[in-house]
Amino acid sequence: MDYLDPSDSSKELTSRGVRGVGSLAGGLALLILKSVAGAFGGVVGLVLGAVSLAVGASSLKSEAKADRTGGAIALGAGALLVLAGLSRWHIPLISGIAALSTGLVGLGALGLLGYGAWNIFKFVKGLRNRA
Repeated sequence: MDYLDPSDSSKELTSRGVRGVGSLAGGLALLILKSVAGAFGGVVGLVLGAVSLAVGASSLKSEAKADRTGGAIALGAGALLVLAGLSRWHIPLISGIAALSTGLVGLGALGLLGYGAWNIFKFVKGLRNRA
């Protein structure tokens, strides 16, 4: 009954593979950044977050929609990393929000890993349907 399953186009299959690999890489990078953000008393998180904020803000000015979307994601991740770095300083007003942001970075990383695994699964399934 393989003739009933519509096969994916080459472009769609390629985009699934690229999305899968990119999402897996992004999820792993976020997990690494989350673990490094608390190093040296949170200074590393502040620096990495500030760099991500700057890159995201500059990407928001781009003409391409994909660049603006990526810039918005980088901007959000930078803000969360700055807050994760601040969580090590135990500032009463910011400490609760900073702890929440550290959890959100981890949740975002798990979401990206799941999305990437799903796209890789669909990519491999599409390759098998073509053979």
